[in-house]
Amino acid sequence: MAMVVDNAAAAVAASEPSRGAREDPIGAEASGSCATPSDGVGSFRGGLTVGSKADLEAELPPQRLVLLVMISVIQGYTLIGPLQHAFKVAMHIGDKGSLSTVFTQAAALVQWGKFLMTLGQNLIFSRVSPLVRVYIAMAGIAVGAVIPPLCVFTFGSSWLGWVFISFGLIGLSLGVFECTFLNVITPLGPLTKSWAIMGFPAAFFIVNVLGFLLVSFGVPVEALFWYIVLGAPVGAIVFRRQIVPQILGSAGAAPPPAEQGQQPQQQDEEGHEAKKTPARTATVYKSILEWQAWLPMLLPFMCANVVGHFVMEGALPANFNTFNDK
Repeated sequence: MAMVVDNAAAAVAASEPSRGAREDPIGAEASGSCATPSDGVGSFRGGLTVGSKADLEAELPPQRLVLLVMISVIQGYTLIGPLQHAFKVAMHIGDKGSLSTVFTQAAALVQWGKFLMTLGQNLIFSRVSPLVRVYIAMAGIAVGAVIPPLCVFTFGSSWLGWVFISFGLIGLSLGVFECTFLNVITPLGPLTKSWAIMGFPAAFFIVNVLGFLLVSFGVPVEALFWYIVLGAPVGAIVFRRQIVPQILGSAGAAPPPAEQGQQPQQQDEEGHEAKKTPARTATVYKSILEWQAWLPMLLPFMCANVVGHFVMEGALPANFNTFNDK
């Protein structure tokens, strides 16, 4: 259920602006965690109406490498699945007793962290640009993912605090990353976003299906942990060298002016020069007051998520732990 609330919070956060983004080239195109203009087609950015700008973005070719970036990050999220049980066994914690209960509550920090930071990032990182938020989130997930293989599997530590730190960092970082990353890549067009979104199920498939298939053939389970850890910097490097330059180029692009230093004039139906109204962003408070505009459309999505997340994060890990109990 925390996941459903988290997704609802992400929808509300879609209108929250970021102060730090005002000084960032990307912030002008994807300010805040998920900012959207509130002036409709009448708003102008760089001489383009919002409507015509969206049309141009829809024609942009997809940047398929965002799939690799998303996979490298979301693989850290897979620690809440079957890998959670392997983490638990490595710490010599059974499936019953007080230690097991504490471990379960620590693992739940992933969901609590996601929920808190989906909206909380607009307060905590209010002066941090969206691009920098993505880097911070990537680093947090990498640190959270390295704790189990390094501290537990390699050094043999059974300190329960590692569980809280690992899952806490992953949850908080995911709350920042999921929404912000999709909006940072907004200037690259909807096709690029589609490839990024596919990285979510792809990451779970790679680890939980292909990875554990290899484990069934004798590959040590800690190898999956190290695979996730080593994949994190690869995704960050690809994002920095291949994706960010494309984003900066798209965000800074403007239609060719009629004359150097001038922007093309927009006219209304009567031939008069249209008034250029600066783009505005709605606040979370305003979005809540206007819940009738978005909540009815969001309800079917929330109901579908109840079923989807229950199966993915509730039923499947529970069944795995039941039938693999030693």
